[in-house]
Amino acid sequence: MAADSYTALVKEIEASQTDTKSADVTRVSRLALRDGAIALAALSIWAAADAWHAASGLPAAALLSVLDGLAVGYGLGLLAHEWGHFAGARWGGGIAPTTKFTQLFPIFLLDMQKSPDRAFKAMSVGGNVAHWTIAALFFLWVPLDAPGRIALGCGAFAFAFGASTTEFPVIRRSFAGATPVESFEGLTGAKLRRNRRIGYAAGALLFALIV
Repeated sequence: MAADSYTALVKEIEASQTDTKSADVTRVSRLALRDGAIALAALSIWAAADAWHAASGLPAAALLSVLDGLAVGYGLGLLAHEWGHFAGARWGGGIAPTTKFTQLFPIFLLDMQKSPDRAFKAMSVGGNVAHWTIAALFFLWVPLDAPGRIALGCGAFAFAFGASTTEFPVIRRSFAGATPVESFEGLTGAKLRRNRRIGYAAGALLFALIV
């Protein structure tokens, strides 16, 4: 799940876990079509800016392609992260019903009390595998011969670095035997914001090193 949802999710589960339903609110196929359309639209916007820069060589076009690349890469890293969490939760046998179609994040809620421990572990690992995979694919598949193309991978890297900085301690505590709720211990809004800024800095540094 997206980083900002963690604290709220834990509080919601503790307060109303008995009301959790196992049935999906929205069909998984509908959510997949929605997020697939978002991904395609975002990539099209980035590609248009990249094409403008390639055709014109204008500094303004270069700047726009970089900004689009960073934003799109970051956003697609977030989408991959969320779907990785969802796939892990379902693969691990968890009760993880989907949320409303109009609610972008999170796309599901894991019942931490009724789901087996392996579901939380699989969910946690799945999100991280997904966001690092999308970052790697951008660097492998998109030529690093233009600033906007480099920015695409660096945006995804920025999300992955920040999210993993937040989630690796949670995963470590979970595999050490902590309950799902205990695994979130110490995770505050301030730490989430700090880790997000660390991700931004890591992405910017990588961009500066490659350009």
